[in-house]
Amino acid sequence: MSDFVVDFVKTLFEKMGESPQIEAGKKFGGYYVNVKNLSDKGQYIGYDGTVLRAIQFIVNVYAHKVDKNFPTIILDIDGYKGKQYERLKTIAIEAALKAKRLREPVELRPMSAQARRIIHLTLKNYPDIWTHSVGKEPRRRVIVDIKK
Repeated sequence: MSDFVVDFVKTLFEKMGESPQIEAGKKFGGYYVNVKNLSDKGQYIGYDGTVLRAIQFIVNVYAHKVDKNFPTIILDIDGYKGKQYERLKTIAIEAALKAKRLREPVELRPMSAQARRIIHLTLKNYPDIWTHSVGKEPRRRVIVDIKK
């Protein structure tokens, strides 16, 4: 079922002069594709993941043209997103602890919609904490506050 996605990603990176190794499967609530063995993974990730998000968008457009019911594809380069996910969870928890300690809202730095979603989801089950986003793209950010 998903071989067409792996083949597409492999071909895409081969056309850019790479010899990628592809790992794929269900993970993080979607179809996770991790690309390894790249000569310069930084150029495919870009500043704050911007290039990676663009490539992921292209892969998702292709996959949904082939199969409109295909799950959302999460494209990763050498585990970058997995590490980012863990880092964002830590930031969320630290912000919640700070908000509780100071008894005032904590404003996080501007971040992508995906990153904000991870913050919101990480803290959604904390009974005394609530989160909301403020600002306009690309300066949109999360506020972590205590429930009053």
